Parts: sequence; structure tokens; C-alpha cells
Amino acid sequence: MASLLDLWRAVDPEARLVSGSVPRLREPARGVLRTRTAPPHLPPTVDGELLVVDGSLIRGRSLDVLLGTLRAAGLRPVGLVVVGLTGPPRPEPSGSSLPILASARTVAAITDAMAAYLRDEQGHLQRLSIELRLAAAEAALADPEPSAPAGLVGARMRRGVAVIADGELRALHPRPAGRALAARFAAAHARLLSGGSRAESTRRTRDGLWLLERRVRAGAAVWLFDDLPFARVDEVAADALGVILRALLRRPVAPRSAPRPPRVAPAPPDDRIAATLLAVARSNGRIAPAARALGVHRNTVLYRLRAANAEHGLDPRRPEDALRILSEADRRRS
Repeated sequence: MASLLDLWRAVDPEARLVSGSVPRLREPARGVLRTRTAPPHLPPTVDGELLVVDGSLIRGRSLDVLLGTLRAAGLRPVGLVVVGLTGPPRPEPSGSSLPILASARTVAAITDAMAAYLRDEQGHLQRLSIELRLAAAEAALADPEPSAPAGLVGARMRRGVAVIADGELRALHPRPAGRALAARFAAAHARLLSGGSRAESTRRTRDGLWLLERRVRAGAAVWLFDDLPFARVDEVAADALGVILRALLRRPVAPRSAPRPPRVAPAPPDDRIAATLLAVARSNGRIAPAARALGVHRNTVLYRLRAANAEHGLDPRRPEDALRILSEADRRRS
């Protein structure tokens, strides 16, 4: 049976979780019902079902009022989707673990789409897999680099995507998940590499970042990352991307027409700048926590970052640079 998380991710990944417990997103949804526009507004029973609520019914009211109405009616939905609101519901309900999502779609559209998903979940997932494979293959034909299909899948699924091959970060697409999450992934992955890659694994890091890994071949894997757990559609997306990347990474490397001159490694940063780079990388690119850890003013941190970028081309606010800095720090400790 599909969970509330599966319905959310499959039908409206743009919806946002405004309140409630993340673990309860995994509870199964027996069906989908909607409120009425005329009295009586509530359906007769919604025990274990997802309730889609017309935002006009609660506009200007607290979400606690809505939850109190449901309790008074004896209704126990698995979650709520409030649709048609022009802004976020305010205030958030106090002390309730019931998941509440906010969506910009209409009541009829989201209710019909979720009901259709519940009727034929396997068919929906198969169609999604075919769609993603075709789109990723077209992207790979236009640009035979792993970053092209990885970026397409990341944008489609609204998740962060990374591709690692032979110890090298071949693609990192943080835009759907945010730059801060990409920096957290860089920090987490530097630790995970030492433990080896595990095929078809989903895990949660110590700082709450969710990771979904698919092995592409020996020494190569695709990762999805976000701060929310993954649904079945995300697993399908990771599998589809893995198929395309498996073919791409088998391609022989084309010989270069002329050898490149040897790359001259930049001089290492001095101790103060190196400490600042590491502090900002460990703070997920945030300046204020890094300044507190170093015991200096935030303007001092910004000055050192500008100096490091000008002299060494490093900026730990860029995920790829953060990964490089954290990996180098791990090697020095070992």
C-alpha cells in the first residue's frame, strides 16, 4: 500500500510539508477524500485516508481550528493536503504530529491524481521509469557527460543528485535541493567513501541528510540526497539514471589531439586561511557558525574567503570545493 510520502512525491513534489512528524509520512494511505465546498464540508469518514482540504475553508483561521474540527467529528485521516492557499498556513498547529502539506494545485486535480496513483501504482512507476530513461538518454546523446542526465533527473525529481566514479566527483546538482544540502552531502560523502560503496542502499547521516545510492559499476555510483526521506518514485529515478550512466561510463575515453601541459598545483593556503576554509566547509557554507568556531568576526571570515578565492581559487561555499577541502582534511588526519 502506498504511503503518504509516496503520494506526495509522485503527484506533487512541489508541495511543502508545513507541519507534522516526518516519520508519519510513511504511514499507508487507504484512499483519498476531499472536503466539500458547501455544508456539510467534511466527508463522512476519513479514518486512515488522506484528506484534501480546500484552502478557502480555513483562510484566516488557525490550523488548530481545523484539527479541532476533525477531532470533534471523530475523523482520523493519515494526513492533510491544504490546497489553493496564496500563502503558507498560519499559524502552524501546536503539538500535532499529523502531517500537513500545502499545495498550489486545485482540489479536484490533486484528488484525482492521487486516487489514480493508488489505483495503479505499478503502472505509474513503470511509466515514470520509461519517461526518465528516454529523457536521460536524449540528454546523454546531446552531452555525453554524466552531469547532463544527472542534472535532468535532479530537476525532474526535485532532489539533489551526485555521480562519483573512481574517487572523482563527476556531477553534483544541488539546485533542486539547495546549496546548503549539497555542502552537507559533500561533508557526508567524504566520510562514507572510507567505508566503501554499498549497492542499493538508503541511509541517513548523523546530521539528518538522507542518501539514496545506486551502484553503477565497480567504483562508480549515483547518489540522491535531500533532508526528507525517499519515496518509491525516487528509487525508480535512481534506477533509471543508473542504467544510462552504466552505458555512459563504459564509453572509451577519446584520445586527446595534443597532450596537455602538466598542471601546476597552487601553493597551499596559510594556516589561518586553511583553518577558515575548513571551518566554512564544516558549517555547510554558512559564515556565522564558522566565525563563532574560529572566534573571529564574520567580516574576517569573508575577507579570508576572498583572499583564498583570489590566490588559490577555493571557495568552500561551492559544494565541489567543500568536498575537496573536507577530503584533504580527512587525509591529513589519517
